[in-house]
Amino acid sequence: MRPSRIVILLSALVLAAAGRAAAKVGDPLATFTDGPLPAQLALSAQGATPLGGALAGRVLHRFVSDDGAITVDVVVAGATIEQMVMYVPREERRGVQVSMFLQHAVGSVFGAQKGIIAFRAAVLDGGEKFLTFGGYTMRFTALAGGLLRVLVSR
Repeated sequence: MRPSRIVILLSALVLAAAGRAAAKVGDPLATFTDGPLPAQLALSAQGATPLGGALAGRVLHRFVSDDGAITVDVVVAGATIEQMVMYVPREERRGVQVSMFLQHAVGSVFGAQKGIIAFRAAVLDGGEKFLTFGGYTMRFTALAGGLLRVLVSR
């Protein structure tokens, strides 16, 4: 067998084994809590808070990393994930964690790679950056205290 055919075969096997990313916006909350992302980011559940006002009928589920550096909020409307929000230190080295988060939130490795470009721009420039991919909006906002908010919604 030719080397190029072997590479194609191996690539196809890897893609088939990878399956789809869990817990994207629009999926049930259980896809997040039972999925791999909480373990990958060492997140622990910190409780759920019903939201009021314009956000009435939604529940915010908060997850915090074991080291306290990362917070992930999952906003659920009805039984489905409406928004996923990650708060991380505004540092380029956090790109790996942000990439994992984006891959799950938009359900695409390619979408996560595109999002990392906007993440890097937000880290370096400090302002707000956003992009759309596959019907999702990824918004990166520099916050006070050296934090960066990563918001994924439809």
